[in-house]
Amino acid sequence: MKKPAATLALVLAVALSFAINLAAAAADVSGTWNVDGDVVGNAVKFACTLKQDGEKLSGTANMQGKDIPMTGSVKGSTVSFTFDVDHEGTTYTNVFTGRLGDNGVIEGSIAVGGVEGSFTAKKQ
Repeated sequence: MKKPAATLALVLAVALSFAINLAAAAADVSGTWNVDGDVVGNAVKFACTLKQDGEKLSGTANMQGKDIPMTGSVKGSTVSFTFDVDHEGTTYTNVFTGRLGDNGVIEGSIAVGGVEGSFTAKKQ
């Protein structure tokens, strides 16, 4: 009888350890990030501050000395955020969708004005 109880205890210990490690591995992207990218030859470079609450993201992108509100989400290792930029009287919605890698870097695509590009974000 002791063997089944010991086996059950071992299985429970392994399961608990796995659950703790999974919770610790959940992405938390809160903080300040440096974003570098390119959209059809146009450089994209700014810093942003993100605050994560569960899967919800909020924050600001600092572009040309202005803080622009951002919203987004984190689902697993997928990070997405959106903000609007006014340029010469036209508002452009910038959509960033990327994957947080094991190296702590977010890499992905930018969609704006019907064109796409790529970006990399590194936490400060």
